[in-house]
Parts: sequence; structure tokens; C-alpha cells
Amino acid sequence: VSVEGSPWFSIREALEMLQQKGHEVVVVASEVSMHIRASENFVMKMYPVPYTKEDTDNAFKAYFNITFEDGSFFERFFKVLEGVKRFTDLAFSSCRHLLQNKELMSYLEESKF
Repeated sequence: VSVEGSPWFSIREALEMLQQKGHEVVVVASEVSMHIRASENFVMKMYPVPYTKEDTDNAFKAYFNITFEDGSFFERFFKVLEGVKRFTDLAFSSCRHLLQNKELMSYLEESKF
């Protein structure tokens, strides 16, 4: 079960190496993913979430734009904190919907994931 960004880019190469050594690799990701894509090197299991790619993109852009805004340290600090809260809310929502997905959870349990 991967996360977006740098952790995904780092682990993707390791997953390909595991597959080359004969391991079955299963990647679980939400349907709204910025970087995680299907590959012939692993089985991809996707699950729905109640937000869109546009929601994720907007949260990322807003967070990135804070870096270039004027204002006092405290003003920027609290804006960054709000941006982190948005990402955290999306992550919790994603986890909640994964765990509530009975079909996917059954598959994972039966395959000894």
C-alpha cells in the first residue's frame, strides 16, 4: 500500500526487482492517484475514494503556492498548517475507504497480503 510522491518513486524500483526475482507484487492504491500507475511488473488493486484528482491537485497547488506568499512567519506558518491538514484529511479519507472496501479487504485477506 503506497503513498504518493517520493515514497512511491523510491519503492517502485524495489517492487520491480522483487517481481524479477519471482515474487508476486500487488500494489493497492486509490483510484485518485497522482503518480501510481499500473505496470506489467505488478498487480494493481484500486479502490474508490470520495474526492477527485482535481481536489488533490488543488490541495497540492494551494500548498505549493504558500511558499511564495508574502506575510509574517506566523501567517505563513498557519497557512502551511492548514495545507498539511488538507493532505492529512485526504489521507485519512483514503485509508477509511480502503478499510471499508469489503471486496478488496477480502481479496487481501485471502491472498495473505
